[in-house]
Amino acid sequence: MKAIKIISIINQGGEYAVTATYNEVNENGDIVKKNEKAPTFYAVGDIFDNVKSIENIVAERLSGDA
Repeated sequence: MKAIKIISIINQGGEYAVTATYNEVNENGDIVKKNEKAPTFYAVGDIFDNVKSIENIVAERLSGDA
């Protein structure tokens, strides 16, 4: 099983690349692979809309409006 550790969203000139780092664990819960990187993909459709929503929430928090 893959246990996600980190999800990164990188704004590349208005296009959003999404990547994740995970640990792989066996049926006993023991980590068998650490810090594996999943393939990167571009946010499109619903994922793009969700990324923009997260970006707006973060921007509001940074400006002190939230």
